[in-house]
Amino acid sequence: MSRSNSRPCIRVVMQASIIIGGPHRYPIRIPPLREREGDIEPLARYLLQRFTLLHDKHVKGFADRALHALRTYHWPGNVRELENLIERGVILATAGQTMQVEHLFPEAGAPPGAAPTHTLAASGRLREVPPPAAPDAHPWIDQLLTHQIGLTALEQALIEQAVQRSRGNLAAAARLLGLTRPQLSYRLSKLRGERPST
Repeated sequence: MSRSNSRPCIRVVMQASIIIGGPHRYPIRIPPLREREGDIEPLARYLLQRFTLLHDKHVKGFADRALHALRTYHWPGNVRELENLIERGVILATAGQTMQVEHLFPEAGAPPGAAPTHTLAASGRLREVPPPAAPDAHPWIDQLLTHQIGLTALEQALIEQAVQRSRGNLAAAARLLGLTRPQLSYRLSKLRGERPST
């Protein structure tokens, strides 16, 4: 179509829209990808073909586990997320091989030492992994847990150490522990097996 002819066509379409009632008269609901499990595999195969051509890299297809993970993933980012995932998978996959779960969801197969944000459950679903604690936050906790020291023994050792450091001054020991003097007295009598006075 030539440039001179396109303007009348646009006017005709616009006039037809106005006469019919406009494009917003009949809303069309397109369900999200998570509600169309049957569309995921064909769409993924199409996107794989598209990105292998774009990146000039031959990837044979999807491993069964990878397809299962794609079908069971929740898809909060809808089709755009699938598109980005497949492109990243093509980039990460080895040419001539099938695409694995680790290519699509690198966090699921991260090397040791890396902190994954998601992991692949036995069912094939991705689940979020809570962030690990800071490595040097409390190194003594690891030591306590490996020596299997009970909470009562820990509390007793802590209180005794605070009393010793404060040279027997219970008010000073209580301050070291972030307690009031009556709270410390209560805990001491409880640890000694005495009946705490209230």
